[in-house]
Amino acid sequence: MATVDILRPAHYEPSADLPAPYPPSSQFPYSLSRTDQTSSIDDVVSEIKKLTASGEIRSLLNKHGAVYFQNLNLKSADEFSQFAHAFGFAPHEDIGNPVRRTVLAPNVATANEGPKTMPIFPHNEFGLSPHFPSYVFFYCAEAPETGLFLPNLSPPTPLPLFNPYPSLLPLSPS
Repeated sequence: MATVDILRPAHYEPSADLPAPYPPSSQFPYSLSRTDQTSSIDDVVSEIKKLTASGEIRSLLNKHGAVYFQNLNLKSADEFSQFAHAFGFAPHEDIGNPVRRTVLAPNVATANEGPKTMPIFPHNEFGLSPHFPSYVFFYCAEAPETGLFLPNLSPPTPLPLFNPYPSLLPLSPS
């Protein structure tokens, strides 16, 4: 990975080494962490734009399948929106999704407005959409003490970024 000012490779416990046919030293997900917690959201956005323009983000996604950003110290849905938009990816337009959501910032919405007493079973809400997102970002404003597990990405923490080729991703670490 190229030298960066704000982000550096970091250990992430649930990461798994990927077997062949993935390139040697591929981890799912690869993890980057913020090096300077005093840097501003503008610094983080600038760094992401630089990594995207240089092709480094694409290279990391191609090799590892996903990039997990940790310790970003984002303080709001608006800052997360700025972070997500910094990649320059075309935002997904949610068409045909019957799930009720509250929009918190541009392209950032709650995951589910259903009652907390109702379980959420494994699903794909985009199964009802005529088109699918190319990239998926997750943001957790307040992690619960238990629950909220995503396959390959627990314990719950914000911001994994997925490759648009899910058929190439392993279903579970091994």
